[in-house]
Amino acid sequence: MNSSDADKLIDQLLGEAVLSLLKERGPVTTDALVQRLRDMKAHEQDPQRRETLAMVIAEIGNNSIAFKRRRTAQGRPEREGPLRNYRDNVVPLFGNGKPTDPKKIH
Repeated sequence: MNSSDADKLIDQLLGEAVLSLLKERGPVTTDALVQRLRDMKAHEQDPQRRETLAMVIAEIGNNSIAFKRRRTAQGRPEREGPLRNYRDNVVPLFGNGKPTDPKKIH
């Protein structure tokens, strides 16, 4: 299998996993994705797809660990709520964000 075919298979497997999570209306998180890929691998009959699933699971797991380490190394909490402190990362580009003259529109 050449690299283009391998990439297409990886994209297809990830797409199947994400779509199944979306259809269940559950959370689409890294952990949920990895678990779904593991379930797919356990039921897969094709050895090539099973091997590719194992490779994708390992890659996602490695990236997830590195991402968590980087976030905690930056002094941020490991998990944040969906909208918790969302204003802390907003930086006004032009002044303080308030109009100089409230009667002026432009």
